Amino acid sequence: MAQTIKLDQKQTQKLILTQTQRQALELLQLSNLELLERITKELEENPVLEEETIVSIPTTITDESTLIASVNQVLSGIEDIKPDYENVIEVSGESSEDLVGTTSDDARKRNFIENVVYERQSLTEHLLSQARVASQNDEELRLLELVITSLDENGFLPIDARTLAKASGEPQERIENAIKTVQLFDPLGCAAQNAQESLLIQARHRFPEDRYLIQLISNHLRDLEQMKYSRIAKSLNVNEDFVYQKCKLLQTLNPYPGKQYKQSSIKYIIPDIEVKYVDGEIIINVNDDWIPTLKINSYYNELLRKKNIEKNLKEFIQNKLQLARSLVKNIQNRKATILKVVSAIMQHQHDFLIKGPGHLKPLVQSKIAHQVGMHESTISRVTSNKFVQTPWGVFELKYFFTNKVKSTQSDQHSSEEVLALIKDIIAREDPLHPLSDEEILNRLKKSGIEISRRTIAKYRRMLHIPPSHIRKRQNFLKGR
Repeated sequence: MAQTIKLDQKQTQKLILTQTQRQALELLQLSNLELLERITKELEENPVLEEETIVSIPTTITDESTLIASVNQVLSGIEDIKPDYENVIEVSGESSEDLVGTTSDDARKRNFIENVVYERQSLTEHLLSQARVASQNDEELRLLELVITSLDENGFLPIDARTLAKASGEPQERIENAIKTVQLFDPLGCAAQNAQESLLIQARHRFPEDRYLIQLISNHLRDLEQMKYSRIAKSLNVNEDFVYQKCKLLQTLNPYPGKQYKQSSIKYIIPDIEVKYVDGEIIINVNDDWIPTLKINSYYNELLRKKNIEKNLKEFIQNKLQLARSLVKNIQNRKATILKVVSAIMQHQHDFLIKGPGHLKPLVQSKIAHQVGMHESTISRVTSNKFVQTPWGVFELKYFFTNKVKSTQSDQHSSEEVLALIKDIIAREDPLHPLSDEEILNRLKKSGIEISRRTIAKYRRMLHIPPSHIRKRQNFLKGR
C-alpha cells in the first residue's frame, strides 16, 4: 500500500532573542560574585577585553607579524593571546610592588594570614584518636575503627551488631564488645541505635543510682514530649515536683551526641547593594568596586584598519570586538537597572529603613514593574540572588516583597508586620496565663487586622512558637 505524504502550512509566532539580549537577561540574574566569575572567564576567552587598571599595549609596537602569528595560534586552538603585561610594566619603569602599593614583607604577612585555616575536628577523628589509646592491639583497633566509621552524623550506629558482623565477616560477639567500648568514649552515647538508647547510656553512666531517671527515659519520653507531667507522676507513684526535677536532670544529657561535631558549611554573603538613610534621603550604591572595569584594547581597532590584514584574522577580531562591546554595554545596563529597581523598592519600604524589621509595607513585583516601566520577569531577575546591606542588617532583595493582609482601617498591613505583631503580643503575655490563638486574634482585630484563627496558628508555627498550653507548661518548668 502506497504511503501518502500530506503537506500542512502553519503560522506561528516566536520571540527570538539575539545573543546580546540573552546575555543581558543572564547578567541581570547574577550576583556580584557570579558576575566576577563571568568577567574573569570572558577575560580569559576574549583577547580584545582587558581590565581598565591594566596598562594597554602601546600603539608604538610595529611588529605586526608577531601579533598575527599569535592570533593565528588562537585560531588553531590556543585561546590566550593577551599581551605580556609584565614586559609592559618593565618598559614603563614601574615594578609590580609599586603598582600594588605594598612591600614584599607586607605581602608575606598578608599571605600568612590568608593561609591560616582553622579546621575543626570531626566526630570520626575525635573517636578514632580515643580508639588508638584504648585498644590493646591492632585487631581491637581495627574493630573499633569499623564501628566508628559506620556512625552517622548524629553519632548513631544505623545498623545492628548482627548486620555489621555479617557485612564485615567478624564474629558478632567481638562487634558487640567494640560497640560497647565506643559507647563510653567521649561524647558519651555514640554508637547507640537511636536517641533513647543514647540517653540511657549517658544516664546509666552519669547517674547509675537514679532508677527514676532510667524509667523516665525508658517508658515516658512520649509523655515528656507532650509535657504530661501528671501522667508521668501517677505512673511512677511520685509527685509532679519530683518529675520536674528529673526533667531538669534529663536536660543535662544530649540525645544527639555527634551533632556538636557536625561539619556545617558556612555561607558567606557579600551584599550586592548598600542602602543608607541619611538626613531623610535614601542613598543606594551597587557594591561592585572590587569588580574589574572592562575596556576594549584599542590596538585591535587599529589592526582592523590595516588593508593587508588576513581574512581569517579580520573575522576573528571583528567577532571578538562585537562580543566585547556587548558585554561592556550589558554590564553597564545591569548596574543601571539594579539601581533603578532597588530605588523604587526602597521608596515603598521607607518605614523599614527608619524603624527596621516589622515595618514592611505590602509590595508585589508587578507594582515595581509598572513604576519603573519594565516587565515583571525583569524585576524577578533583578531581585534573584541579590542581597542588600541596610542599617538593620543584610537581607535578600526578595525579602522586601510581602503580601497584603486584610484590614478594617485605611492603612494596609503586610504579612511581615503581622508576624512581628504576633511575636510581640506573645512576648508580652503573662507567662502563667499564655494567650490562646483566639485571644491573639481579638487583639489583632483591635488593631484593625482581619485574619482567621487558622492563619494565627500558621504564623505562630512559622515563628516556632508552641500552642498556649505547651507555653504554659514550659514557663512553669522554667520558673521552678
